[in-house]
Amino acid sequence: MTCDMTDVTALQRRIAGLERTNRVAAGIAGALALAGLALWSTGSLRAASGEVATSRLVLTDAAGGTRAILSVVEGFGPSLVIYGENGKAGAALAFPPEGPTLAMYDRNGQLRLRMAATEGTGPSLVLNDAKRRPRAQLSVIGETPGLVLLNDAGQPTWKTP
Repeated sequence: MTCDMTDVTALQRRIAGLERTNRVAAGIAGALALAGLALWSTGSLRAASGEVATSRLVLTDAAGGTRAILSVVEGFGPSLVIYGENGKAGAALAFPPEGPTLAMYDRNGQLRLRMAATEGTGPSLVLNDAKRRPRAQLSVIGETPGLVLLNDAGQPTWKTP
């Protein structure tokens, strides 16, 4: 009879453990359902054809710091800003009406490089010094490439053509 009692006790413990696991899983599923319902009811989350629609998406790291923001910015159109571990912007990509723009920043958050492809000026690359002053500009206007080197006052010191 002891063998049967040991088996029954082991089964009771196993069933109790499974019931605890089931209660925890049900609680988590309920919490997720309530969170989804709350987001859906406020209009923050809409599902259509398997898509999630939102006006702003913020990606955070394990410490809660913002690492990237995908949004539509008035005047700049759709944009993506990527942040470094220090919380400063490292890169930004935007699609304003005049054409796409890519900006790169140094570790202090200072704009150092800007690339654009606009209809008015064509493709261009601007390199800034540590104080955000443009120092070199490379562009193609129509069929003509151009390179301009600037002093710290923003005046051309050399250019072609």
